[in-house]
Amino acid sequence: MSRTLDSALSAAHATGDLDALVGLYHRAATDANAEDAAGFYLTHAYIFALERGDPRAEALRDHLVFLGRESGPPAPGLDQPAAGAMGGVRT
Repeated sequence: MSRTLDSALSAAHATGDLDALVGLYHRAATDANAEDAAGFYLTHAYIFALERGDPRAEALRDHLVFLGRESGPPAPGLDQPAAGAMGGVRT
């Protein structure tokens, strides 16, 4: 994770900015080079999205299902995450 992203996450945690945390953790997942790291960050993004009632929660959950980190079927019509949605992560 870049220092810039790490600093932004720290600031968002310090201020309780759930909207920023959802986006920043999703970005961290997208930038991750390993599937385990991507899953870790994506889980955080999902949890913060749920906490704030964020509409991004459904798509985040679908990505977790696709990665095998959440049970249940993804949303109808989702065979895999959108192109580029998880950056360099190989699934």
